[in-house]
Amino acid sequence: MALPFEVTILGVNSAVPVFGRHPSSQIVRYDDTLLMIDCGEGTQAQLSRYKIKRSKIGHVLISHLHGDHCFGLPGLITTSSLNRRKAPLTIHGPVGLKKYIDTVLEISGSNVTYELHILEYDTNLINKIDIEDKRLTISTFPLQHRIPTMGYKIKEEELSFNINTAKIAEYSLSIEEIKLIKAGSDLVKNEKVVPNKELVISSHKHRAYAYVSDTLYDPTIVPNITGATTVYHETTYLDDMKELAKDRMHTTIGGAVEIAQKAGADQVITGHYSSRYKDITVFLDAGRQLWEGVQLGEEGKVYSI
Repeated sequence: MALPFEVTILGVNSAVPVFGRHPSSQIVRYDDTLLMIDCGEGTQAQLSRYKIKRSKIGHVLISHLHGDHCFGLPGLITTSSLNRRKAPLTIHGPVGLKKYIDTVLEISGSNVTYELHILEYDTNLINKIDIEDKRLTISTFPLQHRIPTMGYKIKEEELSFNINTAKIAEYSLSIEEIKLIKAGSDLVKNEKVVPNKELVISSHKHRAYAYVSDTLYDPTIVPNITGATTVYHETTYLDDMKELAKDRMHTTIGGAVEIAQKAGADQVITGHYSSRYKDITVFLDAGRQLWEGVQLGEEGKVYSI
């Protein structure tokens, strides 16, 4: 049975918090592991609103250092101290992240009472991020925006397999041999070695989540997100604003749909809406004309990956 793998949208707007919408932030849950992606202002209030425990978040993944993606970090860090957090917290992001956090904590006289780790990455590279949950692999990939920016891909490792029932009869497998094969062992039978991969099938569809933050429309990212079953891709503007999107290095709904389809995703979640749009359902209407896999990004909504 597949473990829970889902994303909860906390903030879905672009730079300005308007119409009850907040700047970018999300929580990705895999079983009992919680990851935060971006932390715009108001994120703490959204965590409380949707009853998500700060203490359960072990890693924060920051896409870039524009304020609508990171101005919530100082509050999250200091509130965790006030709440007597015990577990370490690791924050990942572009070069400059440590200077930003250290400066705010220093000039505000804030005291962090738990282990706080800040790890910086070159946004021009594909980087691997290590976390405690080895059932997941996380990688960064470059995005094109006005300042150094990177996206994230969170992939479930193949840890659960079922025996291919046809192989049971073919090799006259015993119960003990079946147990060993399901645990990952090769089969040794009559002095012949049969590789494990020839004896098992995945117990469920392989899943991955790609987070494509602020970026110019960029088809070159497709290889980096291929294999993602769900893609979140910024859709700051509708397609009649293509020139403005290009000028401000953002993407329209049509560009986001095209990227997700080329990557072979099952669905794309919209978001990072410009404050010019009071009614965001226009993104769903426009997107569904292009592809049925378009999901409207809404705050508080939980999406299965």
